[in-house]
Amino acid sequence: MKRIALILISLLFLFGCAYDPTVSEDTDKLELYAFSVGKADALLIRTSDAAVMIDTGENGDGDELVERMRSLGIEKLDLLILTHFDKDHIGGADAIVDEMPIDRILLPSYEKESKQYAQLLGALTESDAEVSYLSADLSLTFGAMDLSVWVSPVAFNGKSDNEQSLITKILYGGKTYLFMGDAEGAELERLVFGTRNLSCDVLKLPHHGVYDKNTFALMTAAMPSYVIICDSAKNPPDPETLEAISFYDPVILETKDGEIHLTVSEGVFKVGE
Repeated sequence: MKRIALILISLLFLFGCAYDPTVSEDTDKLELYAFSVGKADALLIRTSDAAVMIDTGENGDGDELVERMRSLGIEKLDLLILTHFDKDHIGGADAIVDEMPIDRILLPSYEKESKQYAQLLGALTESDAEVSYLSADLSLTFGAMDLSVWVSPVAFNGKSDNEQSLITKILYGGKTYLFMGDAEGAELERLVFGTRNLSCDVLKLPHHGVYDKNTFALMTAAMPSYVIICDSAKNPPDPETLEAISFYDPVILETKDGEIHLTVSEGVFKVGE
């Protein structure tokens, strides 16, 4: 009996050491949220390794975005990427930087005269985050997540912020996600006809669904299974854009219909779970 008791105690010890309730059982799961903040971008990518946010909506959105992320159990961002300095991409950034710890913040390497940009700079001066203004492409790794940020090859002329958009590509669990900011015009043309590999499973369409002469070429290069459009009922995608997308028959998800929650686990996509 004593021998059996010792065996049982040993087994309990081994199982107890092996079990860690803080470790997710689904370590290859990725969750992508596109928050419904009107015709504006605010996206969150969460894995077992990191929480990454891309853009922050408009003025007044920051507090609500922080509250929403906390409701999801997120108390810290590993990375915040601000693709460019238009108000519908950085409007909520000052509140998020003020209210949530952030390890690192990536921005494009240009300046802008605007209320939102000034508010952002003020928040950055008080932040403990590592702040990088990118003038060259950057690759980062968060556990099993490989993340690349591409800078625009187009010189800033003081007018088109959209053409300065940082592009983010994420590889995780065998799936690829491409976030295009508001890339249009010369930047989009150089992307689709250059040497970049734009193929992806999920494409965050640039510029809220506004049609560009290279929209069809983008879809041809990307061939996504899912397309996310950050739009609103007041500002829906252009019909020409929807026509170009629909030719390839992906699943189209629009924030005008509410918050988007796209999950992939074991290579299988699910919407709204």
